[in-house]
Amino acid sequence: MTKIFIDPGHGGSDPGAVGNGLQEKELVLKIAKRLAEILERLDGVEVLLSRTDDRFLSLSERARMANEWGADYFISVHINAGGGEGYECYIFNGNVSDATKDNQDAMNTEIVKITEWFNRGKKRANFAVLRQTNMPAILTENGFIDNSSDANKLKDSAFLDKIAQGHANGIAKIFNLSGGSSSAPSKPSKPKTSKPNNSNRSTNKASGTIATIQRTLNSRYRLSISVDNLFGPQTKGALVKGLQTELNRQFNRGLTVDGIFGPKTRRACVTVRQGARGNITWILQAILHCKGTSLGAIDGIFGSKTRSAVRTFQRQNNLQVDGIAGPQTFQMLFK
Repeated sequence: MTKIFIDPGHGGSDPGAVGNGLQEKELVLKIAKRLAEILERLDGVEVLLSRTDDRFLSLSERARMANEWGADYFISVHINAGGGEGYECYIFNGNVSDATKDNQDAMNTEIVKITEWFNRGKKRANFAVLRQTNMPAILTENGFIDNSSDANKLKDSAFLDKIAQGHANGIAKIFNLSGGSSSAPSKPSKPKTSKPNNSNRSTNKASGTIATIQRTLNSRYRLSISVDNLFGPQTKGALVKGLQTELNRQFNRGLTVDGIFGPKTRRACVTVRQGARGNITWILQAILHCKGTSLGAIDGIFGSKTRSAVRTFQRQNNLQVDGIAGPQTFQMLFK
């Protein structure tokens, strides 16, 4: 299994570069989420993001998360500023492996090829996330936010798709993964809300882990949500319905199965920890995946990978980091 750690730069109180009505922290999060979505379609790939929403993380924290997870490759996604133009990428300016250098070659080639950015070249710097990570690492600078020409491209969601696809193509080339090299996707990179589809016509068309979750929810709980491999309110509500159903079946909680994670559902939640098995563990794994925390198989078995994923989510959301999913962790997952 190839483990790719994606780090959307900046976040929270740190907007990064700002210009032309754009903020770096918002753009790189969109690119990173789209990149994760593309990579998860490939065989044998696990993905973990340093952040999946607008929060501040220190540079050391980002590196530590990747190191603890045992990532095979670290990618920090950024947007440049300073009046230049185009794309450039960085690796550490100290001792690095030949793989790090070769990987930079591949990433530079694939990203420039699909975006047609002006190529500013392959560079080296003493950036903390490159210096403190234990695996081959790269920091990409995708256009200049204060250059009107570059900024106009960055305002186009289809172009953000191209940037994400270029990163995915580079990773596919580096790790010899199937399905990575392709033209830029036509759909916008921003997360989209699934539209109701009572006929469930898309059931046999969509592929991906979220689509599998959606099919399982429909089958197991007699629902009819869209099977589109997109995580939106409809899928989140279905997961809450599944949780409420299981709490009623297994623990006689007497909850209304309405898909709303309110105070009654929170109080009804049980504590799930390593060694647990069953549908509640499956729901926990499914929502962790949908919220951007990779954990391997979604199989209803609370093993070491699930515990690690719970700990990562708790750490990212300032919860007690104990690897045990109780009412507080479930509430934050369904927030």
